[in-house]
Amino acid sequence: MLVSRWAQETFGQRAPVIRQGIAEALSVALDNARDAQTAAQTDHTHPFGFTLMSRKFEALAETFEDMGDVRIVKPAGSPHELVVLDGKLLFPFRYARDRSVSVMSARIGEGRPSALVQALFNRFGPEPVMRQLALHDVAPHAVPVAEALSDLPGDTSLVLIAYACNAHAGLLDAWWGEAELLDRTGSLRWHHCEEIPLAAPAGSEQTSLPAAAFDQGAMPTPALNPRTRAMHDIRAEAASGE
Repeated sequence: MLVSRWAQETFGQRAPVIRQGIAEALSVALDNARDAQTAAQTDHTHPFGFTLMSRKFEALAETFEDMGDVRIVKPAGSPHELVVLDGKLLFPFRYARDRSVSVMSARIGEGRPSALVQALFNRFGPEPVMRQLALHDVAPHAVPVAEALSDLPGDTSLVLIAYACNAHAGLLDAWWGEAELLDRTGSLRWHHCEEIPLAAPAGSEQTSLPAAAFDQGAMPTPALNPRTRAMHDIRAEAASGE
């Protein structure tokens, strides 16, 4: 799939490597979470969920830690390390467990957005088209978290990575783009959203979708994924800046 104008404007010439690195990191995190689920020998999916919660951030950090213009930040009060790449803060989240939910209806999290999430949107999210939730309307702890992010440049921008997955099927699809946080349920309004291509299973055909901004309507659903290249290939390519 060709790299879109948005991706090029956001990440420059390294956009294809960054997009591929994100896809690979998500696949690694999903593999680790499924391994944890298998090892636990339980029908409950808690091992999968807990492992994925941490590994999605760790895998992104491992993928891009050797690339130039990268900062790995750990906000006070958060157990997760966040990747800031070329001034773009990458934030992955699961928006669905299956393909019954359109990414256009995605909510960030399954409950009230955390103080960290609120602070990220308020400080680094795009200029809202609709009224964005003010910090004092949502969580009393959001302001201290925002202050903990104050060492990041003011022109840092938030890039969301939304993906659907489950413990049985693995990674179903992934998207990236920019959105504003609308309310205390975690509803989003996408300013730009496009598919991150995932590797098709061996011997299958994968249909390429046009990379574009979607402002309304249901999005088409891409085909599945598992990984193609080893992580060290992505990291070596990223480090070279190719």
